[in-house]
Formats: sequence, C-alpha cells, structure tokens
Amino acid sequence: MMGFEGVPALTLSGDATEDSVLYALPLARFQTLFSLDELRPAVAQLINQWLDRLFYGLSGNDSFPNRQAEVLVQAGERLILRKGEAIASQRYVVWGKMKADKLKTLKINGLGKINASNEEGWMPLGRRAFWESDRNLGLRFYPTEEALQHPAAWRSLRLIEQLLLDLEQQDIEERLHREEARLRQKYTLQNQQAARSLHEAQSILNPQKADKYAQFLDQHAENTLFQAAQVVARASGIRLQDNLHQNPTDPLGDIARASRLRFREVKLEGKWWKQEIGPLLGFEEVSGAPVAFIPVGRAGYEAYNPANRQTMRLDAKQAAQFSPLAYTFFRPLPPEPVHLWGLLRFGLFQGQADFWNLLLMGLSGAVLGLVTPVLTGILFDQVIPNASPGQVGQLGLALLVATLASLLLRVSEQFALLRLETRLDLRLQAAIWDRVLQLPTRFFRQFSGGDLANRTLGVQEIRRLLSGVVVASVLGGIFSLVNFVLLFYYSASLALVALSLVLLECLAFYVLGRPQIKYEQEALHHTGQAQGLVLQLLTGISKFKVTGTEIRAFIRWLDVFRLARQAQYRAATWQNQQALLNALAPVLFNAFIFAFLFQINGGPQLSTGSFLAFQAAFGALTAALLSLSEALLTVFQVMPLYKRTRPILEARPETDEGKKDPGLLRGKVEISDVQFRYEANGPLIFQGISFRLDPGDYVALVGPSGSGKSTLVRLLLGFESPTAGSIFYDDQDLGQLDLRRVRRQIGTVLQNGQLVPGDIFSNIVGTSPHLRLEDAWEAARLAALDEDIKKMPMGMHTVIGEGSTTLSGGQKQRLLIARTLVHKPRLLIFDEATSALDNQTQAIVTQSLRKLQATRIVIAHRLSTIREVDKILVIDQGQVVQQGTYEALMAVEGPFKALARRQME
Repeated sequence: MMGFEGVPALTLSGDATEDSVLYALPLARFQTLFSLDELRPAVAQLINQWLDRLFYGLSGNDSFPNRQAEVLVQAGERLILRKGEAIASQRYVVWGKMKADKLKTLKINGLGKINASNEEGWMPLGRRAFWESDRNLGLRFYPTEEALQHPAAWRSLRLIEQLLLDLEQQDIEERLHREEARLRQKYTLQNQQAARSLHEAQSILNPQKADKYAQFLDQHAENTLFQAAQVVARASGIRLQDNLHQNPTDPLGDIARASRLRFREVKLEGKWWKQEIGPLLGFEEVSGAPVAFIPVGRAGYEAYNPANRQTMRLDAKQAAQFSPLAYTFFRPLPPEPVHLWGLLRFGLFQGQADFWNLLLMGLSGAVLGLVTPVLTGILFDQVIPNASPGQVGQLGLALLVATLASLLLRVSEQFALLRLETRLDLRLQAAIWDRVLQLPTRFFRQFSGGDLANRTLGVQEIRRLLSGVVVASVLGGIFSLVNFVLLFYYSASLALVALSLVLLECLAFYVLGRPQIKYEQEALHHTGQAQGLVLQLLTGISKFKVTGTEIRAFIRWLDVFRLARQAQYRAATWQNQQALLNALAPVLFNAFIFAFLFQINGGPQLSTGSFLAFQAAFGALTAALLSLSEALLTVFQVMPLYKRTRPILEARPETDEGKKDPGLLRGKVEISDVQFRYEANGPLIFQGISFRLDPGDYVALVGPSGSGKSTLVRLLLGFESPTAGSIFYDDQDLGQLDLRRVRRQIGTVLQNGQLVPGDIFSNIVGTSPHLRLEDAWEAARLAALDEDIKKMPMGMHTVIGEGSTTLSGGQKQRLLIARTLVHKPRLLIFDEATSALDNQTQAIVTQSLRKLQATRIVIAHRLSTIREVDKILVIDQGQVVQQGTYEALMAVEGPFKALARRQME
C-alpha cells in the first residue's frame, strides 16, 4: 500500500491480516532501497503492483469511457503517438520516455490531466487504462526497473499524486451534483404528486377533467418515455419494471429488456386511427415527445401525453401531428407454468366481450331454432284442420322473421369468432416463441431442433384445427340441447328414448375416440422425430455425399417416417369408423323412435302436429349432435398436440426477478471452488476448480477433450449453475445477478456459432440502433475480414443466405468474431472461435485480441495460437493442474508440454 507524504486530504486505507507489520517509508527511502542491486527487482515489482492496481481503480470509474486503446506497446518499442490516439501497455507496466517541450498535457482515460514539466518526462503505462496526448509525440518504452534509474521517473510519481487528487476532487463534485439532482428530482416528484392529487380531488366534482390514465403511471418514474410506455403496456395487460439505468442510445430497448417483453416497430398508414390495432407507443412529429395511443372501444383512438397529462381524440388533423412510426408491445406469458385454461385466458385477454357475445349469439340461435318445431305443430294441429289460409301466411311470416333473425345472429357470431381468432393468432404464437427464447438452456437438451420447432408450432396448429366452423359446430351442438325442452314437452317417454339414444351415441363415440387419440399421439411423436432427423440430415448432407452414405441416411429417415405414417393410418381407420357411425345414426335413431312409438308404446299417443314437432326438434338435435361429433373428430387431434406443447408451457423460464443489476462490469472474474455435474447422479465434471482473472487479462484454457473447457464457458455465462462453489464478476456472485445484464456485457464466440440470413452489415451490428456502418468496418478490420468484404460485389451489404453457403468456414468464423467485437465488451470468451483460420489470418486476429482493453478467455486446441496470452490454465480431470506463460509451461515437464508434444508429432 502506498500513500503520499504531506497530503492530508488524501488517505489510502487497507485491511491488515493478523501479525501484519506496517512500515512507513518516505519516497526518498524507497529510492535508496532501489539503488541497492539486491533489492532493485523487488522494489520495482512493488511499484509495478501499485501502478497496476491504481490503473485498475481508474478503469473501474463509472465515467470511464468505453474506448479501446488504438496503440498497445511493450518495453523496447519506439513509436510516434498521434494526437488523440489512445495508448496502453500490452501486458505489463512500462514507462514511456518523452520530450517535455513536445508536450503540454497528458490525460488518462479522458478523466485526469497531467501537466508536463520543462525537463525530460517519464510516464508509466498500464494495460487497464489508456493515456492520450494533445499533439503528436515521440515515445520510447522501458521496463520499470530501467526507468526508475532516472530521477525524472521518480518525480513522475508525484504527478500521479496530482492526478489522484484531481480525480478525487472530481469524484466528490460528481457525487455532490448527483445528490443535488436527486433532491431536485425528489421535490419535483413531490410537487407533481401534490398537483396530481389536487387534480384528482377536483375531478370528484368535475369527472370530465379526471386523468383516467394516472392509475397506470409509476410514481417513481419521472421519465416521460417510461410513463408513456407504462400506459401502453398496462392497456396491453403488461406491467413494466422500472429501469433507472437506461441506455441513452436505446432507452426503449432497455425498458423492454428490464420487463422481459418484446416490441416491434409499426408503420401507421392510411386512416389507422379508425382501425383496431391495439395500444401503441408513438411520438410527436416535431418535438419527439412520447405519447400513448389507446383504442377507445371500436370508435377509434385517443392520444395521451404523460408530460402534460392531456388526452385528445384522434382524427385526421390530430393524427397528422404524430410520427408515422410507432411501437407495439407483445404481452409475454406469465413466468409460472401455464395450463390449457390459462392459455385460453391469456389469448382471450380484452376479448371477453366477443367471447360472451359468441355465447349469447349461439344460445339465442338455439332458442330461435325452437320456433320451427313449434310452428310445425301449430300448422298441422290447428291451421290445416281449421282451413285458415290467413294463419298460414302469419306462420310463414313468423318463420321468415325467425330465419332472418337466425341469419343475423349467425353473422354477428362469425364476426365475434373472427375477432377472437385474430387475437389468438396475434398473441399466442408470439408468446410461445417468446417463452421458448426465455427457457434455460438445459431445457433444450431434451429435444432435437426439428422436434422442438414442431412442438412450438403446436399451438398454431391447435388454433388452425379449432377454426370458426369447428367452434361453431361445438357451440351449436351444446346449445342444441335446449331441444330436449320441447321433446319432454311433447312426450316424456319419447324424450327419454331420445336421451338414451344420444347417450348411447356419446358412449360409442368415446369408445371409438380413445384409440384415435392414442394413435394421433404416436403419429405426432414420430413426426417430431422425423422432422428433427431431417434437420440433422440436411445439415450434414455434404458429409453424406463425401462418405457415400446417402442410402444409410435415407434408410434411417424412412424407418422413423414409416412409424409416423403407420400411426396416422391407424388413427384414420378409427376416424373412419366414427364417420360411418355418424352416417348411420340419423337413420337408426328415426327407426328406433318409430319402432318404440308403434310397437313398444302401443301406437301413436301424440297428435299429428305434436309428433311432427317432436320429429322436427329431434331432427334438429340429431343434426347438431352429428355436427358436434364431426367437430370433435377434429378436436381429438388437439389433445395430442397440446400434450406435445405442454413441456414448453410448463417449463419455468429463466427469470431474474429480485436479482441485482451488475452495473458496468470491469472484467474481473473469479471461480471459487466450483463443483459441477450435469445430472444429480452423474459424475463430477469439476471437482473444486478455482482461479482468478483481473481486468484486462488475456488467458487461455487448454486441456484434453472432455476436460470441461466448454462446460466452463456455460458456467461463466450462467447457462448452468454450479453444484457447489461460486462464480464472481467484479466480486459479485453470479447467482445473485441479473443474468441478462451480465450476458449483454460478455462477448462470446462459439465454434458452432450460426449466422442469420440477411447481409453482412446486419450480421455484425445486429439490432443495435446506435451502431453505424463505420463501427461494422472497424469490427471487420479487427477480425481480419475487411479485405475479404471489400472484394465482394456488394461489400458490407453482401447477402448471406440460409446456411451461409456464400462464405467459407474461415470467413464465417471471422464474421462471428466481428459481431462480438463491434460491441466492445469488457469480457470476451472465444471457444475454438479460430479453428478454421489459416496461420496468417490467425496471426492478424490474435494481434487484434492483444490490443483489446478487455478480459479475454480463449479456449484453444491449437497451442500455437496462444503463445501471446498472459497466462495459460491447463485443465484436466476437473482441476487446474498447471498455469503460467507459454514459455514457462514449455520449460517444465507436465500436461501442457505433453499436449504440445503430441501436436508437434
């Protein structure tokens, strides 16, 4: 620990262990000790450690710009540092020698400012912080032990004191400014709350002035964008999580990520305010102020401005004031397991009116259906015997009115059903895919890619099967049971016979339906297996051609496909038997009714009109039930589909509620006594592995196949949780951190990483709105891909098709590396990310990695690619068995040298 003599305002403190001894050494005494040959290396090492920790502290400053040093140097080099360029040490602390008359000021991390003296100057450089000059500067670099032999180097340590004092003062001022801003915000919010409460009190006497959206607003969110988004979200059935640390370049994205919801941009065209497209987040065209567009029934939209708490009804003139671009939010499924009824409730959100309208129209139609049997009875019992032509016309008019009313009810029912189907289509499938994306990675080990896709699309297939015709038939069949009222009214004995026949049909239908469900389930299971196999076969088709094993691949697919077709055939056989029963049922039912009436019951007990009315009601009941049974044949296919989708719906997503925001990571990583196994009864992959990485470290993990290197990456990313032990980022336990926020600060390149269809530019920058074409070119340069892109016909906009067949394996890997480097992460993890590169390209990528101001973890099998790393960790049998530099490990017999010897042989 080092402090500064004669500076009472600055104090450095530390925790001493038991039996520690503290020596007070003036700087002059330190210089005397350094002059002794036997102590010089030790003193230089102490100063190196102090400077390294000092730069580490500076790099962790919250205002530290996210910038990479353009120039990395090491002892013995000479160079010209250009004005504005950032320079840092490549590995260890080095000292730069400069001419003072060529220098006015020198900044560290853009924060402090050191004024140069009029003599020859020396300045230490670290790997965790960068210096920049205000003009071109010639430099030569020396190790600490050599630099401190010059008195001017010792005087530069006093300049470091000045820097620390400046930064301390700056930090105090920033804290005071933040406290002032906090108090100002506190009183502003109090005033706003008081004004809001007064306004709401006044609205008791004047309801027209009430702010009906005030209940949706978060009292602690002063951000108008957040408030507008909150109103839109609450109108969509979503509650936003307050996000106090919004990225100024993508605030809406940060709000959505904090609440784990998806959103998309929509274009408002035509008379959009007259359409029903759900709540929208919009912006004023001129000021850019956020507003909430909320649908008001079916009468249009109203716009709510949270800044002034004003609401306006939209028309053509008002809508022209807003930007044509808006955002809509997708409501996610709840984090707990979701069952069938919960899924239906989710899909029918804000559709309750249409649902009850559908039921009411169906019931009303069923009641109107009773008019025909009743009028038939009246016609044959009263009108015809009395020869009343006028009554015939009246009955005909009544039938016409009933028919028109039934038609209108049917139209209204279909419109309600269409709106419900649209809501279900829009919400359910998006929510299911969102759920899949939020599931923990261990879930995906259960299914192949094709099988999982088939299961995910199961909800969409269920919705397709339960089309309007099927739902209408089911509702019609259920509501047709009101015909039993007429049946019992006309003849209780015949009604009991009819009820017995209906129950008998239901029993037969159940007996024939169970085998169908069984075989439908088998067919879907084998179809999922076949689709998963097809995806694997298509991925490896080139390998099959090379090895001449196409016929074996075809046979393997055919075996699974045959089982699927066999199960489908058996399900169809049972379905045909049900269809045959449905075709025979009306004839058999009528025959049994006549037989009961004339043979068993001793002849007709009803009048002609009553019997015909009974027959009409029973015929309507039979037709509706037959239509219901045919619809249920389709519904039977839904149960196996739902059963296959259940693992997705019932799996718990990866949630980070209640976990800490990690803040801006500096790159410190520590693995402490970690044990891990994939299964509860499985073998231990790691048996107490431990190591620590400081910010800026460049580390390689090597070891034989199966030693757990890739598993370690999964643990670092939070895809798996340690069985015992802990993983720390900047001294924060990963198990207590918001994993999404951690992962967004880690750049990861995997050996089997995939590109997305599109162009090269979109593959590099992704969906980040703040990244530009210049950023993509810089990332391509660091990945040694810029020259290849320039040779392509469309440059950065060259199209990448499905499977990335337009790129070689090496180009694909470099594009994946560029996609990671463009975000300038504080932590980089490369898992065999350069295995397809040739030696020259590998050297360029390695040189780029050396220049990065980030903690770098490289997993490599080719040991020649890791010569330049700071430290190599050799992992074997779940332990770190060796660690050191490449040269040090090659100098001793051990696992690393054995691996290297096998590769050289």
